[in-house]
Amino acid sequence: MATSKSCSLFLLVSATSALLLSSAIVDAVCVARKPLSLEAVAHKELPITPASFQKQSSVPQVSLFASNAVKGVGLNHLDKVDHTVVDICHQTDYPDVCIPTVSAHLKGTANPLSMLTAEIEACTEKTKSAAAEVAKIAADPSTSSAEKMALSTCKENYNSALDSLSKAEKAAAAHDVGTLNSELSAVITYASTCDDSFIELSLKSPVEGADRILQKLGSNCLAIAAQVHF
Repeated sequence: MATSKSCSLFLLVSATSALLLSSAIVDAVCVARKPLSLEAVAHKELPITPASFQKQSSVPQVSLFASNAVKGVGLNHLDKVDHTVVDICHQTDYPDVCIPTVSAHLKGTANPLSMLTAEIEACTEKTKSAAAEVAKIAADPSTSSAEKMALSTCKENYNSALDSLSKAEKAAAAHDVGTLNSELSAVITYASTCDDSFIELSLKSPVEGADRILQKLGSNCLAIAAQVHF
């Protein structure tokens, strides 16, 4: 008799546990939960799919929820910007300079090589503009002899930069990686040397802004060149 009562009690406890477990499952599935906001969804990390697992990219993706997704271009113009340009430019140190300059000079389909050519052209254009500004200031009668001395150094370095940019473009076409990287690095040095010529004389450079942009363009060229598979 005791055994029979024990069995009955065991069955009752088991049935009660099963009922409670079923109720918990129903609550977990059916109880309504507060929906995520758009902002939360935008920042929620997506699970890795088989495709993304095979090819994960470290390139920051353009977000429709970000107010400054592309600096210097703006969300209103995203539909006019090639997303390949955006992706590759985001692998440079200065994407805010890269995107508009490459877009302005790009010819044909966007890829690392065509973008490199475009950025070299942008750098060449800016160098010529800086050289013209230097010549204009040097010709001004109010320019001091010390300033003219520094401007003369800038003129020489801008001419050298233009020569290096021309060699870099030819090296890219010839798939000469060594010469390409060497000449692009030289462009950055030439722009920096122009600034140094004023600093050494304790003068304010009138082309300091142009030199900064030239250094950024040169840096972008090197970063894009690193993505070209010759």
